[in-house]
Amino acid sequence: MAIFARKTKQLAADEAEQTSSNLASLGERALGGVIPIAEVVWREHVKVAGRVKAMRVQPWSEQVVSLELTLADQTGGLTIIFLGRRHLGGIHLGSHLVVDGRVAEVRHQLAMLNPAYQLLPNRVPLPY
Repeated sequence: MAIFARKTKQLAADEAEQTSSNLASLGERALGGVIPIAEVVWREHVKVAGRVKAMRVQPWSEQVVSLELTLADQTGGLTIIFLGRRHLGGIHLGSHLVVDGRVAEVRHQLAMLNPAYQLLPNRVPLPY
């Protein structure tokens, strides 16, 4: 029985190490080129990462709804707007998200409209 228990522990340790390595690799690929939110400039194409701090469904016009997220890192926050959406699968408060798109001024604040996005596992550490 001791041999079986030792092998089981070794397999579990190997699996945990492989998972950690996979998450680190995913983080390196997804977070390449990310800048702090505080450095975002109007009309620039940027890639930022952060945690979803707020979500709301907001009317954009008479017949179009939008899902508005506040994405925040340690340097600041940015409004992310998805037109025509009431929800996005897997995205909820506290989710780690990488968004890539052009920054615009919407309602007198910087925002990103319909960016490309990638949902990250919460165990992947954010750079900022």
